[in-house]
Amino acid sequence: MASSMKRTSRNISAGKRGARAARKRLDSSPLPGRTFALPPTVSKPDLLDTNRKTDRCFRQFLYDFSVLGDHLEKARAYLASQLGLSSPQYNVVMIVAQYQGKAGVSVSEVARHLHVTTAFIAAEAARLNRMGWIRKHPNPRDGRGVLLRLSPRGQTKILRIGPRRLAVNDHLFRSLSGKKFHQLARTVASLIDDFSETIQLLAIGR
Repeated sequence: MASSMKRTSRNISAGKRGARAARKRLDSSPLPGRTFALPPTVSKPDLLDTNRKTDRCFRQFLYDFSVLGDHLEKARAYLASQLGLSSPQYNVVMIVAQYQGKAGVSVSEVARHLHVTTAFIAAEAARLNRMGWIRKHPNPRDGRGVLLRLSPRGQTKILRIGPRRLAVNDHLFRSLSGKKFHQLARTVASLIDDFSETIQLLAIGR
């Protein structure tokens, strides 16, 4: 894992140097009458078009994926606003509602499901506790940890918005069959670590 990240980091740095060199060449050597052709932005053969020379399908996938993410966030922000919550707070509340069971759910488990730090969840849980959404209890398995549960008020509000949330989700994913949904879910989950590591490398390379 570490060696892979180092190689990727070197590739990102090399890419930056190459981009700077290309800009210098273009600035100093204009090409009148020549049609500009964008080189592939990915080198993995599986991600290239069938001719192995272009990456138009990959580029369109990125644009489509970005738009999907933006629309999904707007839908989530809408549902959160109906409860007087921010989108991150809504995410926390929904995870707690889903996994609290009888005893409650730990801060670390909520963080794991949302792919964020435990410090972030602890801070949001403290705010939600003050807002009357969440109750915190000592974790009997961890003297320093706490378990999170929805308050009765929080449970009532989550149930009240249920029909609206159901309608939004059914409409967002109405074109997916069961088979396509499970394939998509597995594919997206498999990308989480790669995306996360790439963002870390970009932050290191600044």
